[in-house]
Amino acid sequence: MSQASVLAGKKILITGAGRGIGAAIARGFSQAGADLVLAARSETELSTVAAEIAAAGGQAHIVPTDMGDLTQVAALAAKSLELLGAIDIIVSNAAMSGAFMPFLDQSHEAWETTMRVNVGGPMALLKALIPQMAGRLGANIIIVSSIRGTGGTPYNYPYGSSKAALNQLTQTLAVELGPMGIRVNAILPGPVDTAMTQAALNGNQALYDHFADIAPVPGWTMPEDMAGPALFLASDAARKVNGHLLIVDGGLKAINQDAFPPPVELMNA
Repeated sequence: MSQASVLAGKKILITGAGRGIGAAIARGFSQAGADLVLAARSETELSTVAAEIAAAGGQAHIVPTDMGDLTQVAALAAKSLELLGAIDIIVSNAAMSGAFMPFLDQSHEAWETTMRVNVGGPMALLKALIPQMAGRLGANIIIVSSIRGTGGTPYNYPYGSSKAALNQLTQTLAVELGPMGIRVNAILPGPVDTAMTQAALNGNQALYDHFADIAPVPGWTMPEDMAGPALFLASDAARKVNGHLLIVDGGLKAINQDAFPPPVELMNA
């Protein structure tokens, strides 16, 4: 089977698809034959990704959505079913990071907002779509989490705690939904060179260079590096892979650097 037919006819919803990891997965899934609905806050960014997919011979519908707004999330679920007729696969990728800041300086509101966008919205989306996914051949869910959900996250506890919740949710749902014919897995990236990462680093070139080569395999992990792992998890090649947290980090976790606290001397560089 060629890669172009791996997901042929599969109806897939991808959130956070306007840029970065979500956009890279969208392009890869389209090349594999999937029918797509793409969601993100920015209609402009979504339109750009959809145009790229169209130029390559694919097609993607766009539904601008703020995952922190449960009314919009419910509308996304309904619109996706209207556009595609059904959903076979969900890639829950939308997330926010927030600023690097010590625990005592982080506001409770920042934590609440991060949890609402990164966990609350995805849970509401899954609850809305899981019932119609049950029993569909090859149905599965991929949650884009982070290795920062596997250990301490100095200077960014809202993000880390949200990703820890997603890791736990992945394995809980894998157990609950497996008997319904729905696999649930997660991809756990390490540092990835995305607009969200660059915003979190706030122009600090020293920190940017530090994180680029922190893993045993040097050089920044790019959004495109997530497309292959996602395609595997979505495909029938992974039909017995369920409840797995697939780490894609250049070996960073293998050296117990999942927290990768930034060196103090670089914080104010």
